[in-house]
Amino acid sequence: MEEEFARYVEDVALFWESQGLPRIAGRILGLLLVCEPPYRSAGELAEELGVSKGSVSSMTRLLLASESVETTAFPGDRATYYRLTPDSLDRKLERRLAMMMRFRALAERGIELLEGEPEERSARLRRVASLYGFLEREVPRLLERWREECDEHA
Repeated sequence: MEEEFARYVEDVALFWESQGLPRIAGRILGLLLVCEPPYRSAGELAEELGVSKGSVSSMTRLLLASESVETTAFPGDRATYYRLTPDSLDRKLERRLAMMMRFRALAERGIELLEGEPEERSARLRRVASLYGFLEREVPRLLERWREECDEHA
């Protein structure tokens, strides 16, 4: 792999590591963002990234479970190939929105528990509920606009 691409792949890996993914999973995502053709077998991933096949196996299972990558195969070829799932980021955002909705409900439950107490005591919870309520209204609109923009460019 060219040095520029290797540096890019590592930068993507560091970003995803800061978000909680193992670095090798981030490296796989980074490579799949820039490789041509846009898919790689487990053996190719291991070789290009300089990691063990066992690491690739466990990290691709993790990425498959999170729907970040998907598998594909070709007639006459026994290998399984991995590629980025086209709308995985959309779905990640939808899952995060669902988590925010659950936490907003928890914040509102806390507000109810503090009913009758001084307002200062529930101020943090009201702010959390307000922010997550705002995101609950706005994120679906942003996703819809994003999908419309993607459809226009398809």
